[in-house]
Amino acid sequence: MARKTNEVKKRTRTKIKRHLPPIGTNLVCYRRTRPKTPYYATIVSDPTAPDGRAIKYNNVLYRSLTAAAKAVAGYSVNGWEAWHIIEK
Repeated sequence: MARKTNEVKKRTRTKIKRHLPPIGTNLVCYRRTRPKTPYYATIVSDPTAPDGRAIKYNNVLYRSLTAAAKAVAGYSVNGWEAWHIIEK
């Protein structure tokens, strides 16, 4: 019979890398107003950002979709759910 040990295996977690869409991608975010108002942003090149991309909304650069969505809504929102890619 095998002996059980009290060793606890530490679970390793991997961070999910969520990269921004490619440069030149147009995005739209609908704020929860009546009627729904569309807000537009574009992915642009930003040499100061870690991955070289940023979201340009209202002539301001944001490094994450969440930061740009928060600027639109005025409160914390999930940027990955708020922004949608505009298909050409």
